[in-house]
Amino acid sequence: MAGQVDTQIRVMDLFAGSGGLGEGFATFELPSGRRPFRIIASVEKDPAACRTLRLRGFYRRLAQTGDQSVLDTYHAYVRGDRESPVETNSAMAQTAWKQASEEVLEHTLGEPDTGPLLQTAIARAGVSPTTPLVLIGGPPCQAYSTVGRARNAGTAGYQPERDGRHFLYRVYLELLRDYRPVAFVMENVKGILSSHVAGRPLFPRILQELTSPAVAGNQDGRRVHPRYRIYSLVDACSYRHDQNPDSIQPERFIIQAEYYGIPQTRHRVILFGLLEELADIFDRQGGVFPRLSPLTGPDGRPLSISTRQVLTGLPPLRSGLSWHQSIYPSGDWHKTLSALATDFGPMIEDPELRATFEQAALRAATSVHLSGGRSVATTGANNLDTLPADLATWYRGIDPPLVLNHETRKHMPEDLARYLFCAVYARLKGTSPKAAKFPAALAPRHRNWKTGKFDDRFRVQVADQPATTVMSHMAKDGHYFIHYDPVQCRSLTVREAARLQTFPDGYFFEGNRTQQYTQVGNAVPPFLARQIADVVWALLRQLGYGVP
Repeated sequence: MAGQVDTQIRVMDLFAGSGGLGEGFATFELPSGRRPFRIIASVEKDPAACRTLRLRGFYRRLAQTGDQSVLDTYHAYVRGDRESPVETNSAMAQTAWKQASEEVLEHTLGEPDTGPLLQTAIARAGVSPTTPLVLIGGPPCQAYSTVGRARNAGTAGYQPERDGRHFLYRVYLELLRDYRPVAFVMENVKGILSSHVAGRPLFPRILQELTSPAVAGNQDGRRVHPRYRIYSLVDACSYRHDQNPDSIQPERFIIQAEYYGIPQTRHRVILFGLLEELADIFDRQGGVFPRLSPLTGPDGRPLSISTRQVLTGLPPLRSGLSWHQSIYPSGDWHKTLSALATDFGPMIEDPELRATFEQAALRAATSVHLSGGRSVATTGANNLDTLPADLATWYRGIDPPLVLNHETRKHMPEDLARYLFCAVYARLKGTSPKAAKFPAALAPRHRNWKTGKFDDRFRVQVADQPATTVMSHMAKDGHYFIHYDPVQCRSLTVREAARLQTFPDGYFFEGNRTQQYTQVGNAVPPFLARQIADVVWALLRQLGYGVP
């Protein structure tokens, strides 16, 4: 608005991925409609994710203008009706694309040539005492995750202390030391709490180095360097630089996403750091530290969002067919699904399970569902009315009804039989079946199937419960993310995974389908990020930043 003083808080998104954390901050609005945060740089090394970031940054700028003609051009692009999202006759659209392109830095953090680019971005953004800097992001988790550590343990000669992925958080240290951001948010997997390097737990070291970044970098101790206090966004407990790390329970930094309106049991460590001098001021003010507020029902009891609530309104699809490694002869959908009822139904001992399996297979065989695509026409039943109003509004956004990135994989018939069995079992039993519950005829040819190590290798997402953690592993196969509807008989699409991650429906993921799954699985749920942005804003506003 002309004449309005710029007081937006600058945000730099590190290890940005497809932008889940940045989306929450960039779109957080005050009751006045003003957005107090502005992304000045999203740093990411993956080219496909950078394309997604660039497109979303462009869209946010268009949406703020309200210019329908340029938005129509954008929507035509995401539907696949044109090759460019930019309206060539619009100077405003051209400028917005240029700004979005400058905002995305396709570089590897920690490399020597990246530092000057970050410095340029900060200088260009006009960071100042009235327009301060906040860092957000999540260093890659492969070195900390349970799966990653198991894989590393099986690698001959692997030495954690020589794995640079353990120390990518030190990118934060350099920026904290050199630019004194007023606050930072750092997200990572729960496994970071139990990770060890050279026989020593890593998490206490991370806390100590984040509170005193200059000391960790062996900087001149005679200079005045910034210190930070680390807070839990759940209960506001804090850790300061001179504190014994053993005096605080690391689990207090875990956020269990299902308590905050996210339809999945995603548990992540999220650290909120505040410049120590500001933390001291806040203490003297005697204010109440803001924190995340769990979702509750009308009776005040905890409320969770189920898989069915966020997926039920999406257009139903069916799997494609693959004959790779299948013993089945090639055939059409009806013939193949009918054969599953005949071939596998009699192998199921439980009479109710057997009858339900056979009925579901025959219903699936006669279904007329399509396999989806880049953009799928809405069915008119895209119903989100069972959700809390703010979450339903978040999904819908301001876009016309769009169903993007909603395309099924191709599955071989044997896997379709397993998916069908899992979905039927969950519908009758209320839980996904473990390996021991599978009929022998449905057992995959996998050497670990009977060892117990992968007894949930095939996992259906139970309709009336939050989903299990959406992970980037779904880019490799869909076995852990089977749709609860037996008739659809398939794994989840990218859009369904994005719904579970709370990406708005208009959020388009660039790249091939494998890259899209990876982007979604690695993200911070944007609706949770928006709530974190709310907490950060409430605190900084109490400290005098921004305007109401």
